Amino acid sequence: MAGQGHTNPFLGARHTVAAVALCCLILNIFPAAAAWADYLITGPSGETIGTSGYWIQGSLLYSDEGREPLNAYEVPSIRADDLTEEQVELRNRAMQEFRAQVLALLDQEEDIFRVHADQLKEMSGDGEPVDEVLDPDRRKELKREFRSRDKALEDLKAAWNELRLPDYSLLMMRDIKILQIVSLEASVEQALNYVESGDPTNLAYAREHLRQAKSFQESFLEALPWSEQQSGSGPDS
Repeated sequence: MAGQGHTNPFLGARHTVAAVALCCLILNIFPAAAAWADYLITGPSGETIGTSGYWIQGSLLYSDEGREPLNAYEVPSIRADDLTEEQVELRNRAMQEFRAQVLALLDQEEDIFRVHADQLKEMSGDGEPVDEVLDPDRRKELKREFRSRDKALEDLKAAWNELRLPDYSLLMMRDIKILQIVSLEASVEQALNYVESGDPTNLAYAREHLRQAKSFQESFLEALPWSEQQSGSGPDS
């Protein structure tokens, strides 16, 4: 029996072992990086990764801690973990900045979309061959415009791909927009081929790709994280 003022070494040892075991259990169940994180990312192998913040650019997901980027398409989910009011405000501010960038890009796209649709109508005429609808000077002018438009669309697509997405939920919206631009690029290419060759098949393809671009635009508007429908890209006709 231990006397007053003495410590039972066996009791102390048992407490130490119990404390170590408890710590190990906690670390195994809740990884240190995830236990006090603001966002919990489910990794490709099902692991939980904690981070104080993240963004998506291109196909990669970056963390504020500077870890190796993840393939965003291999991340099943990301959830916020009890954000403070300040953190919510920061997130809202990032979303507002993103929205402003998106609207600026949509303004550029709207002009391209409208002019291209009008020119397809011009080239179509009432079904006559292209050399009867367009004189040689106009055909040369359209060739220059289509080549310039193709470059503008390539730049627009790159701008969308380089956007920093502040939220995982924006990834699908961004990808739909890129698919829309790809369809519009294909329409421009076929329109150029039609002006050069006069083959009506090219004109039919140009119209079909434009129709697809309009369809993607509808899907894009549905995926917008805000209700505003003023993006306007794509004429109704």
